Amino acid sequence: MMVAVAGKGGVGKTTCSALLLRALALAGVRPLLAVDADPNANLHLLLSLPLPEGLGSLREELLPASGGALPLEDRLAAEVQRRVSEGDAVDLVSMGRGEGPGCYCYVNNLLRQSLSRLEGSYRAVVVDNEAGMEHLSRRNVRRIDHLVLVGDPAPRGLAAVAAIRDLARDLSLPVGNAWLLLNRPYVGRDRCGTDPMGLPLLAELPHDPSLPAWEAEGRSFLDLPAGASPAADAIAAAVGSLLPGDSR
Repeated sequence: MMVAVAGKGGVGKTTCSALLLRALALAGVRPLLAVDADPNANLHLLLSLPLPEGLGSLREELLPASGGALPLEDRLAAEVQRRVSEGDAVDLVSMGRGEGPGCYCYVNNLLRQSLSRLEGSYRAVVVDNEAGMEHLSRRNVRRIDHLVLVGDPAPRGLAAVAAIRDLARDLSLPVGNAWLLLNRPYVGRDRCGTDPMGLPLLAELPHDPSLPAWEAEGRSFLDLPAGASPAADAIAAAVGSLLPGDSR
């Protein structure tokens, strides 16, 4: 199952990605792969995992290489596997920096193939995208079972969600289901009304000061106990909607 998390910058995509991974693990969906597709990688901090070497640098490292005992495809696959940060329930890869000025079409195609084979070893993959959808628009994933669009309930937040939803349609991305995940960083706001975009609401996260405190202590969001975080509990209660066979 491929879950892609997208939204504008600063809306809380990385936090929501970590909480989705926690919810899936609690639901028994293991092993899990987290893909940090933001060049400014920080998902590893919320998972208490070492930051792996970025896969993006493989383009420059392997493109000039010619010859050698192994074909380029096999060398790339081995390097992708080496750059996996392993955890108990969740493994992590980081895409790292984007493309340089050269032509990387061939290497990008091989990188997509290697990623696809790696992802096939996991029951679910959660992709934490950078602001926008560059990682997805480059077809670095073959399909998206669930596109989770994170936004805040302000008009500008919902407009950004609508823009990304429309971009996914314009790019003809292979999206199965699209969801709205409302992150509510402000205290005392009125409850958001019916979503005017027609997106089903996956969850609405309350203001949750426990998460910054947990992060400041360097503790993995995967280890949040039930009842310790209202936001984590809200996503855990909603994650069944993403699982095959759910009746909702």
